[in-house]
Order: sequence, then C-alpha cells, then structure tokens
Amino acid sequence: MFPNKKGKKWILLFTIIFLFILFLEILLLMMRPLYWDFNKVLSNMLNLKTNYVLIIMLIFCVPLIYTGIFLVRYSFHLKNKNETKPALVNKILSILSLVLGVALFVQLILTFGEDSVIITQTLQYYSLFIFVFITVGFLIFLYPLSKEFLRILKKPANPFFIPRLKKALAITSIVLLYAWIVVMPLVLQPTYVLAGELPAKPQIIAHRGGAHFAPENTIEAGLFTQQINASGWEIDVQLSYDGIPFLMHDGTLKRTTNVSEEFSEREDEPASNFTMSEIKQLNAGAWFVNEDPHGTIARGEIQQSMLDIYQNASIPTLEEALNFSRDANLLVEVDFKYTLEESHPYYDQYFDIILDVLINASIDEQIWVTSYERDWLDKVILSAPSMTTALTLDLVDYITVEEFQATGYDMINTHHGKNDKFFKDFAEAGIDINVWTVNIASRFQQVWTLGVTSVTTDEPNVFLEIDQPAFLISKTNYIVIWLVADIVGICTIIFLRYYKSKRK
Repeated sequence: MFPNKKGKKWILLFTIIFLFILFLEILLLMMRPLYWDFNKVLSNMLNLKTNYVLIIMLIFCVPLIYTGIFLVRYSFHLKNKNETKPALVNKILSILSLVLGVALFVQLILTFGEDSVIITQTLQYYSLFIFVFITVGFLIFLYPLSKEFLRILKKPANPFFIPRLKKALAITSIVLLYAWIVVMPLVLQPTYVLAGELPAKPQIIAHRGGAHFAPENTIEAGLFTQQINASGWEIDVQLSYDGIPFLMHDGTLKRTTNVSEEFSEREDEPASNFTMSEIKQLNAGAWFVNEDPHGTIARGEIQQSMLDIYQNASIPTLEEALNFSRDANLLVEVDFKYTLEESHPYYDQYFDIILDVLINASIDEQIWVTSYERDWLDKVILSAPSMTTALTLDLVDYITVEEFQATGYDMINTHHGKNDKFFKDFAEAGIDINVWTVNIASRFQQVWTLGVTSVTTDEPNVFLEIDQPAFLISKTNYIVIWLVADIVGICTIIFLRYYKSKRK
C-alpha cells in the first residue's frame, strides 16, 4: 500500500494488537453475569478469592493504551519520514501483549466450556455494528488498495515467478476479499432479522429460584421468584439417606451450607449420605449473604429485608417446595439428572420415590419433568399424563423434529447454544422449547426471536423488564439496506478515483 515506506509491518502489528485487546475488553464488559464462573475457576486454581475479571481488565488497559499511543506515533513517523523504527523494547512488549491476550481468550473458552458459545453469540448480536465497521474500513482502504493492485500489475516480471500467475493471484485475492465483504452481511444475518412476526415473549423460569439473587434451591429463592412475577422456578432434587427428596444442586453440601461447621468431618461426603434430620440442621442462606458470590448485594440489587430473610434459609424437602409452588401458583421445573451410589439404601427407587411425591402434590399441570432419561419420562406419561415431559439435550445432542414427535414428550429442554436452525425448525413445528441457562440479555433477546417458549435463567428479574428485543428489522429491509449501502459505497469510490484521474 505504501511501497516506498519502511516499517509498515510494525504499524500493522500495532493495529492488530490494539484491536484484539480492545475486543477482549469489550467482550468482558458484555459478559458481566458470567464473571462469577471465571472468578471461581481462578480462585480455586490460585486458592485466593478476589475479582480476577476486574484485575485482568485493568491490566489489559495498559497494553491497550500503550499500543494505541505507539500506533498513532509511528503512523505519523511513517507519513512524515517515510519510515518508522520502533525501539526493541516496544516490539517485545507489543508481541508479549498479543501473546497474553490470546492466552486470556483461550482461558475464557476453557473456563466456560460449552457456555463459551456465548462469545460467538454476542458477536452475532452486535454483528450489524461490526459489519458497519468492516464496510467503512472497506471504503476507506479501497482506494489505496486499488493503487497497490495497479502497482502489482505494472511491476516488472520476476524471473523466478510466472508473471501471469502472479497477476492472477493478486486479482483473485482482491476480488474474493471484497466480494466476501460485500456479501458477508447478507450471509451472516443476525437473529433479529425477521422473515415474519416476532414470536411471543418466552416464559421466564428462575434457575434454582434465581441463583444470582437468592440462595439457590430454597423456599426463600421461591419467594424471590414469586415477588418478581416470574412464571416458575427450576429446582434440583436429591434423595436423603432415609429416602426423603430434598432440594440440592451440588453433589456435596459444602458450597451452599454450613456443613463444614455442623459436620466438619463429613463436609466432602455426598449430600445423599445425610439423613433429612441432619440436613435440616444446616443453614443454606448465610453463605449467600456473607459471600455475595455474584456481586448482586454489593451492587445494591437485593433489598436488605430480603437479605435478613436469606440469613436463616434452610434446605427444603421436595414436598415443602411443591406446597409453596401451589400456594404461589408457580410452575415447577424439576430437573432429574442424578443417580445415587449403589451403596445408598434407596438406590433403585430414586425416581419412583420422587415421582410419588410429585403426584401426591396434586399440581400436575404446574410441574415440568425434565430429564435425559427417556425411561423416566415414559413413566411420567403413564403415571401422570397431565405433567409436562421435557427431553433434555446437551449442546452436542441432536434430534430431528420427526424423531422428537415420535417420543410423545411435550417439550425440548436444551442448552441455549444450539444453532439457529435447530430452534427455528422446532418453533415452526409448534414444539415448546425451554433453553438453559441464559444469563446475558443479548442472548435472551436472540432466543426470543428464534421462537423458544421459555428460558431458564439466574437473572429472571432482568429479563422480565425487557418488553421487546432492542433490535428488530424485517428481512426485506435488511437486504435492501445493505445492497444500497454497498452500491452507493462502491460507486462513490469509483467516482472519486475517476475525478482524481481527470484532475491529473
């Protein structure tokens, strides 16, 4: 692009580093509800609890500012002196910043596991702005690139390379690059580009009762769900050593109770090894108030009156949770994913005991039974046909609409990271879809436009306040906008080049 100027590669490197670190900072800002998972992994790894996300963002502000300053400085050098020579220390630090940025990006993906798809989903949500940025860059650099293109064509033949092949490669590369830039917005359309009407807003199901705002799997979490007027709450059920179903997500009681104080030598035992009388001795809410695991207390998002209630929360039995749900008129999504150890006295009766409790509650229409196990779902259909049966699918699991319809189940319960076509196919077939666990508002709005019927989330109050997706545009208008933008942009560049050649 600037054939007689030296140091172009360093300007390019500084630009790449600056844009990549800026991308990481913006990405971290947009993923606030997931900070807890990232901080938890690093806290366990380093055995020190702190806000690692904030520390990382502050650290990466240094290379962001650093590369930005040198990008501007060396660009002026290149323009005024026809060359730029960054100091060795600047070269080393810039490359080191890029390596650290890549390492952080990889760590984000490893930390979030299957939830790392939120990165691409977030990019897709803001793709309209990204496309605008790329298109503007396309228009800005079209003229200098066309000059570079002409220079390649006029350059004397290289005796070690076939001239025609060299020209053909240059022409093909430039044509393909700009062809892709022009059609990219049309091929990679955001989910908020609608071919028809906006689907109905999904029902909001509070994950474990809204785990970011209440001590999970407690009656107090159910109370929070009721107060914000969510449609229902999702609960996890295990079986005590004496055969009583109770609410608990983790395999042990260590994270969400004071078991280390009450039963110090048993804190690492499976939760199902405790009798119900022992479980009832534990406090299941003080940890939430004291640790503020998701920062919602520090941000003032939970009232003091609720925190006082949370302090004395205990682990409820399934029967207590169902009675509360009846009185509060809440849907109950019962998540079945556990199996007991063979040494447990009720090893073979786990599902049957819990199903009996569900049936005895006499609120079949309010209960969703979600499970990977089709045998269990089949039992529900036979014993309690009024309950909703939902087949659970992981991110990589797949089933066709026809295959699902043959099962006789009522609903799909799946990870929110499934591809758009999967959701659209089931929505068009009129099949209910519940997705878990959506904690970012942009993703909630995406699955809304894809036609899912309910969303399980740790941030139910946030989603309840969203009246409609922030971005909505018809497919026809979207295509017209980009076609007009591309045509006007290309014609403008052609006119400017023609005008400049006439002046010369």
